[in-house]
Amino acid sequence: MVHSWNGKYRRPAGIATPDYQQPMRDELLWVYEGLTDYYGKVLATRSGLETNDDFQEVLALNAAMLDHRSGRQWRPLADTTISAQLLYGGRSEGVNRRRAVDFYPEGDLIWLEADTIIREQTHGEKSLDDFCKKFHGGKSGPPKVVPYDFDDVVKTLNDVAPYDWKQFFSDRVYTITPHAPLGGIENSGWRLTYTNEVPSFLKTREGQRKYTDMNYSLGITLGSDGSVSDVIPGSPADQAGFGPAMKLVAVNGRAWSAKLLRDAFKSAVTNTAPVELLVQFNDFYKTCPLDYHGGEKYPILERDDTKPDLLADILKPLTPEPPEDSAGKK
Repeated sequence: MVHSWNGKYRRPAGIATPDYQQPMRDELLWVYEGLTDYYGKVLATRSGLETNDDFQEVLALNAAMLDHRSGRQWRPLADTTISAQLLYGGRSEGVNRRRAVDFYPEGDLIWLEADTIIREQTHGEKSLDDFCKKFHGGKSGPPKVVPYDFDDVVKTLNDVAPYDWKQFFSDRVYTITPHAPLGGIENSGWRLTYTNEVPSFLKTREGQRKYTDMNYSLGITLGSDGSVSDVIPGSPADQAGFGPAMKLVAVNGRAWSAKLLRDAFKSAVTNTAPVELLVQFNDFYKTCPLDYHGGEKYPILERDDTKPDLLADILKPLTPEPPEDSAGKK
């Protein structure tokens, strides 16, 4: 639905090519896809298809994932848009070092921050909704495509709320940044932190996609058969010798399972002995002692009571609840 006006009606000039002989230039996919991804989640929550808790859990998972991308040390977000045609088909192995199509989840963070800045600059009188109405709003009539460039985005944002938007996007999209842009989360009255309990959304996602996410403790993602999808550089798993395409076979001498792995590292908090992990690589086997005692870590958002809850304002429905009739029905 969002794409009908962001991408179909308004389209980056580099993608609005007249024929198949002209190459598409994808630099503005952080608007085309990033803004769409953000509003897809926001509108689903406003309409009641998802809950505020769902939104917060997904935002926390994406923020933590992006904040641990070692590829950020050499690749700005803009390069993931330019290389999109290659990254779409990239394998999961090594994704942390090279980055993926990060303009989708990182677009959520960037446009959330833009939303909070507009609200702060206008003392709550305007929001990113006003930008979208002005930038994407059209007149009734036959279908058409209206191309735009970076300067058009900056100009329209300045019309809504004067700010140094050019520098704002330059810092977050075109500059190498070792950490994810968490300003929107912090501005909206929340902070990214970690818990030792698997959040409900992650538990559901793991069940649906058949994987185990221990990125923020061990630094590793495992398939249902124990195959190693990727390893975060510098993490305990990386230091123990784990690498992509290996396969976890056993935990402390017992056949591996996600529960057994998690239980082993729960016990390791009070046990000084390393956890013995047996891994397979092709027809070779080796034991990797993993000397980690920090417990499980899963990303969540935590409320910062020193700031107003702008996130609740962003996610609240724009239409009032229908009144109840005499029978108590809406």
